[in-house]
Amino acid sequence: MSDSAKHYLAFFGFPVAIILLGNIVIKLFYPIFREYAFIPTVIFYWILTFGIVYFDSKSRNIGIASYIKNTKFKFYLILLSLIVGCLPLPLFILNIKSLNTPFLISTWIIVALVNPFFEEIFWRGYMIGHGAKMPFYIKSFYSSLLFTLSHFFIWGVVSEAMKTKELIISVFIMGFAWSFIYQKSKSIVLPYFSHMLVDIFNLSVLAFMNLIPIAVMH
Repeated sequence: MSDSAKHYLAFFGFPVAIILLGNIVIKLFYPIFREYAFIPTVIFYWILTFGIVYFDSKSRNIGIASYIKNTKFKFYLILLSLIVGCLPLPLFILNIKSLNTPFLISTWIIVALVNPFFEEIFWRGYMIGHGAKMPFYIKSFYSSLLFTLSHFFIWGVVSEAMKTKELIISVFIMGFAWSFIYQKSKSIVLPYFSHMLVDIFNLSVLAFMNLIPIAVMH
């Protein structure tokens, strides 16, 4: 197989594999851990996404640090990052009172800080910066589409909120925005910052555990 064919196979195949494996893993853990099944699943998801990026970086001799170095901090990119990051703020205001135990608070903070790094380094850094020679809009569309499907087919197994059309549409739009920010800033730093704000404000741990009223999502 030629190097070009390997690039295309990796670009199109790895995201699908992540979704399929994530779906299998969370279905295996749910009967055992019930509403806590997201914990082992998200750890598996982080290891899998980072592993792909790590070995791809080694094969291309670019290093993981290349995804965060030399960020172009342009004002309009910072502003766009803030705007996208604050989109779930109303949801946060309505449901912050549900963060009422040390477990929920600590898990919410950990996931909000850690998850955006692994998602951005894979869905934006790896996918948009991949060696497959395709126009940016194709990479961005495919990355955003599979990023959206990962929420539905992995986290949607245990979370009703993750299956609402509002969330699906918003995740796709945010994926596009973060792809654009990554392309223009040449780094995952600003997409990570924006994504971190989203994960803080959308209280995703509460959504994973079905502690957010679905009516709020409609």
